[in-house]
Amino acid sequence: MSGPVRRRRPWRRVARRAIPVALGIGLAATLAMALQVREVRVVGVHRFPASEVEAALRGALGMPTIAARADELRGVVRRIAWVADATVRVSLDGVLTCRVSERTPFAVARDGTAASLVDAEGNGLGPCGPGAAPLEIEGFAAFPEERATALAAVPALERRWGARLERVERIGPRDVALHFAATVPTLVADPANPAALADARRVLAAWLTTYKLAPARLDVRVAGRVTVLPAPPADGEGS
Repeated sequence: MSGPVRRRRPWRRVARRAIPVALGIGLAATLAMALQVREVRVVGVHRFPASEVEAALRGALGMPTIAARADELRGVVRRIAWVADATVRVSLDGVLTCRVSERTPFAVARDGTAASLVDAEGNGLGPCGPGAAPLEIEGFAAFPEERATALAAVPALERRWGARLERVERIGPRDVALHFAATVPTLVADPANPAALADARRVLAAWLTTYKLAPARLDVRVAGRVTVLPAPPADGEGS
């Protein structure tokens, strides 16, 4: 005859299984609290305060590192005017590193008394101080597409004329007044047609040979034609 059968109590069996689960949950919670974003580091900022990027990423502090989405944080940083692009990396030790590619100031955009910096694509970068960029553009505030077209044409315009552009003024749709360094006449042109400046250069050379005095303006808006506005006579000279 067999001995008495001992039955294990169900609650002990349940407790034995529950303890590892509880320990796992507790460990996960501890790790989640430990692996939080605790620091923001900004790299590559030289032209504007790095604090702007830090402020944009401040909302990530305290967030679990595994929940921090780098692509979303990158999008937040790219809303800053000076930021052309950015990469964001979150390490498991809680350090969020943002590497910034800055926009390069290309011109000073003037609209009345207001002046701001823009890059080569015409993106606004914010207010500027004196001497911030060698090129000035004027009258394009309400015409961003025309501003972008004019800025994109600057290298070709300078190459065709053989001098550095100092100022570009909008005088109408597709019409700009160009002021080159060390050049007396103003050139009125379509920025989308830089080749016309070669004709203006030849006409200016012929004009100086004949009249010895640079004209006030050369207009090359009509293909194949250069219109010359003579300079006013100096005081004491006949008209």
